[in-house]
Amino acid sequence: MEPESAAPPGSTPPELEAPRRLAWGWRLASLAPLALLGALYALSPAARAELDRGVGLLMARDLPGLRAWGAAQGAWAPLATTALMIAQALAAPIPAVLVTWTNSWLFGWVLGGLLSIAQATLAAWICFVLGQALGEPLLRRIVPEAQRVKLQGLLAERSASTVLVARLLPFVPFDAVSYLAGATGVRAWPFVWATFVGQLPAGFAYSYLGQEITHPGRLLVLGACTFAALVLIGVAARRRVASLARG
Repeated sequence: MEPESAAPPGSTPPELEAPRRLAWGWRLASLAPLALLGALYALSPAARAELDRGVGLLMARDLPGLRAWGAAQGAWAPLATTALMIAQALAAPIPAVLVTWTNSWLFGWVLGGLLSIAQATLAAWICFVLGQALGEPLLRRIVPEAQRVKLQGLLAERSASTVLVARLLPFVPFDAVSYLAGATGVRAWPFVWATFVGQLPAGFAYSYLGQEITHPGRLLVLGACTFAALVLIGVAARRRVASLARG
């Protein structure tokens, strides 16, 4: 009986080839929303014009204009604001709260908040997969080195709990965490659920604040209290995670 031939130097062993191909297939499938958005943008002049207008209003921080733009989309409004949420994630540092407030005005603060959380999770997932696929070269281009070093310390354990803490802390850059988590080997499913759950306090709080835009004084007070409360929640969660890690 002839012995099995060894794999050539530098090649992938056969037993690892199938999981590797499956992982790449999953990554490509995960980018389907981005691919569909790109195809719609390329093939439909009407959709392209509307998205360009919406992104323009987003970049101009034109909240009344965003509200009117969203309302004009009718039944397509949830998909339209989803496209904006993805666009702002890829074109950071446009603040996602502008899309959250638009959803709050269009659908109410509860449904609008839930929609915004789901949209931001989808956008984060796209950034995560891009970070997985492109790795360090992408990070060097879009995440400043000082910020990258700090976030690498926060995500050192590469676990769902560290992603959860990062999402709970309002001053941690959202999209940078997504790219870095993908590039540094955080597992996909823990990343998704930690991102969704970690957004719940801020997502609903910011959506509620969207109802107060026309009351600047009250918005300022509620906004300051909300930020302080979110910081306390995030710090408490970080200490709890650190305590559990020490055993």
